Amino acid sequence: MTADTGRTDRTELEARLGHAFGRPELLEQALTHQTHAAEAGLADVGENQRLEFLGDAVLGAAAAEWLVLRRPGWREGVLTKVRSRLTNEAALERVARRLDLGRWLRLGRGEEQTGGRGKRTVLADALEAVLGAVWMDGGAAAVRRVFAAAFAEELEAALEAGGDDNPKGDLQERLQAEGQAAPRYELLAESGPAHDRRFRVGVYRGEDCLGEGEGRSKREAEVQAARRALAQLDERPGNEENR
Repeated sequence: MTADTGRTDRTELEARLGHAFGRPELLEQALTHQTHAAEAGLADVGENQRLEFLGDAVLGAAAAEWLVLRRPGWREGVLTKVRSRLTNEAALERVARRLDLGRWLRLGRGEEQTGGRGKRTVLADALEAVLGAVWMDGGAAAVRRVFAAAFAEELEAALEAGGDDNPKGDLQERLQAEGQAAPRYELLAESGPAHDRRFRVGVYRGEDCLGEGEGRSKREAEVQAARRALAQLDERPGNEENR
């Protein structure tokens, strides 16, 4: 996306977000990485760091409100942990990729050449900046709508995990802390009649299967696979402290 990008491109992204900007310059700024702004001398547009700062606060508030309204029985500790899982860098990256946000970013030449459109940090920061821009353009109501739609899969997983038990999130955080890629889930088998389907899923780190799980839904099978993967990782030599 450049300063003279046509309305069609911006409209497509706005459709994905579910928000049409009354002040399109805010969206343009949110998509402008600091490397591009520096190279192009875009004093009139600026870059997205200030909107990212705002978006970080906006996202935290939107997630907190959403959880408080829908889980009145959850205590503060549980709410804090689930909110963290909804708003951490890994979750932001997943949402940004579903929006195909990298496609619209304005990057400097060096950042472009080093694969900036696919970098987790760049995508997560840009998504926060976009949420900040939505706040500036449409206020809290607009942010609530965008958050509920864009984060739908993350929210579904958080509620289904329930309370403090989220093996998929724990496995994701565990591998991320070890500097590894996110786990990959693969459907291995599907059986049973239509009214009583059973699914078997494997969770992989690269080509290594860390665990398998079964359930009446793919998500249930994934949760079981993640739980077994965590148990297997805890049994590795040198991990006695995790037991």
